[in-house]
Amino acid sequence: MAVIRFLFALLLGFLLGGGTTLYLIHSGAGDFLIRATQPMQDLERRLRDVETQRDQLGRQLEDVVGRAGRMEASFNDIERRMHDLQAQLERERAGSKSPEP
Repeated sequence: MAVIRFLFALLLGFLLGGGTTLYLIHSGAGDFLIRATQPMQDLERRLRDVETQRDQLGRQLEDVVGRAGRMEASFNDIERRMHDLQAQLERERAGSKSPEP
C-alpha cells in the first residue's frame, strides 16, 4: 500500500510540475523570471547599445552619401566649366591666328 501511495504521489508531482511548466511557458510569467536574471539584463543592455550604434552609423552613412552626391555635382559643374573655358580658349586662339582683312 505504501508503494502505491508513493507512485501516486510521484505521478501527481510529475503531472503538476509539467502542467506548471507549460503554464509558465505559455502565460508569459516565465519571461519575467528569465528577464530578471543578470545575464539576460546584460544581453538586453548590450543589444540596446548595438542598436544605438547601428542607428548612429546609419545616420552617418546617409550623411556621407549626401556629401558624396554634393561633391559629385560640384565636380560635374567644375568639369563642365573647364570644358567651356577650354572651348573658349580654343576659339580665341583660332580667332587670333586668322588673318585680319
